[in-house]
Amino acid sequence: MSNLKSSLARALTTVTSVATILWSVGVFSAAPVSAATLNNGDLVKAAGSSAVYLIQGTAKRVFPHLNVYLSWGYPSNFSTVKAVSSADLAQYTEGDPVPFRDGYMFRGTASGLGGRSATAVYVVANGLRRAVKSGEVYQALYNDPNWARVTWVPDDLLTKFNYAEGAVVESTTSHPDGTLVKYAGADQVYLLSGGKKRALGTGALAANRYNAALVVTLAATETY
Repeated sequence: MSNLKSSLARALTTVTSVATILWSVGVFSAAPVSAATLNNGDLVKAAGSSAVYLIQGTAKRVFPHLNVYLSWGYPSNFSTVKAVSSADLAQYTEGDPVPFRDGYMFRGTASGLGGRSATAVYVVANGLRRAVKSGEVYQALYNDPNWARVTWVPDDLLTKFNYAEGAVVESTTSHPDGTLVKYAGADQVYLLSGGKKRALGTGALAANRYNAALVVTLAATETY
C-alpha cells in the first residue's frame, strides 16, 4: 500500500523478525508423552524441536508462525503443548499448515501472493485470503494508524499462507466475516458471520479464546 511509511516498515519488520526468531529457537519446554496418549486437537512438539503441531485425526498440522498459533487463543507460555519423541510424531502424516483464524491479517515482507505487491494486506475470512484494496480502505475499517493488526510474514514462509483467494475487500462501511465488533457506548460484542452479526454471550470471548483487544467499534450507521 503506497501510504505505508518506510519507518513503519522497518519497525514492523523488526517486530516480525523477533517473533519469528522466538518461534524458531523455541522459548518453552514440555513434559514428554507417548503418541498413544495423544488426542484429536492436542498441541505437540518433538523433543529438541521448536515446531508446534496441531493433531487432527492421523495428521499433524504445523503452526507456520507464532502469530498463527496466538490467533487461535492458545496460551502464550505454551503450557498446553505436549512433547513427544520424533519417532512418535513421525507416525502422523503431514497435513496442511494451520491457517490464521478468521479476522486476522497478514502481508509479505518483500513479496506478495497472487501476483500482488509486497505491500498487499490480506484479511482471513471464512478461511479465504482476501486482499484489502488500499490503505485508505484498511484505515477506514480498522482505524489502525500503526498497522498493528497486520503480521509481517517472512518471505520464506509466505507459501504456507497461500490460502484460496476470496473477493477483494473494497467497502469502507462493511467489515469482513470473522471480525469482532461492537457499537460505541455498548458492551455487547458480536462476531460477523455470513454477513450478519452474531451476539456473543457473557464469557463467550474467553470461552472461545477470542482476543478482546481486536474488537472493532462500529459507527451506528454500519448495520448488519
